Order: sequence, then structure tokens, then C-alpha cells
Amino acid sequence: MNAPVPEGFRPLDVRDDFVGVIGPLWYKVARDEGGGEKIRIGLPLEPRHGNPMGWAHGGLLVTVADMVMGVGSGHATGIRWPHPTVSLSTEFVRGAKLGQWLEGTARIARRTLNFCFCSCDLICGGEIVLVATGVFKVPDIDKIPEAMRAKAMGKWE
Repeated sequence: MNAPVPEGFRPLDVRDDFVGVIGPLWYKVARDEGGGEKIRIGLPLEPRHGNPMGWAHGGLLVTVADMVMGVGSGHATGIRWPHPTVSLSTEFVRGAKLGQWLEGTARIARRTLNFCFCSCDLICGGEIVLVATGVFKVPDIDKIPEAMRAKAMGKWE
């Protein structure tokens, strides 16, 4: 049985064929403790996401963490366009059980003109299953195709 998508989450529209294979991913914009915005990204873990031992495959968890921080970087910069991964480091804490909801939220530690320095925890069944850090390249707005530029600007709602 698959976990239901929590109330208020919407499909994340990303034009990435690989993410399409594992997804869809879901998102929800929420307020953080300081009154700012954060974007929550999640995925109901299905049997197709499993490894031979019956847990979510580690590669799936790393992919979701990468997307959480990449999309979080886009939300922080206001540019809904890919923020390429420069570096990514992960630590597996425990297994993520199939049939449950997996979710993460990016924490932006520092943002420069060219990079976002992020971290996230992936939570499944109320427990941390993976911790990650990464650096993401802020895209050059002038290199976004002009026909797509207006749609790419702004935060997710």
C-alpha cells in the first residue's frame, strides 16, 4: 500500500526525464519558524522505489535529496530553472520503509551571486533516513531561453 500524498501538496512540474521515472515529486510552500518561506518536497514510496531488501533504494534517496536542495535553491533565488549540482554529500542514517511518505526541506546556509550552499534531512515515518549537503550553481538568467524566462522567474506558490 502506498502512502497518500499529504493535504496541500501539488505535483512539482519539472522537465527532467529521470525525475519523471521516479516521480512525480510533490511540493508545498510553507512558513518556517522565522516567518520566511520554505518549500517542502516529498514522494510516496512505492514498490517500484525498492531495493531487493524491501527498503527504498539508496539511489532514490540521494536523487530526492538532490532535488530537494536544487528546488530549494531555486525557491531561494526566485529562479525556477535548474540549479546544477556542483557537489553533493550524503549519509544514510536508516532505511526508508516502502509505503510511507518521504519528505525533505532545503536549508540554505549561504547564498552568493553564483552558488547556494544547502543541507537537508529526508524524513520517512517521522525519522531521519538521510542527511545531505550540497552546493548548487545559480543559473545565469541571460542563458535561460527568452521564451521561457518570464515563466522561470519567481517562487513556487
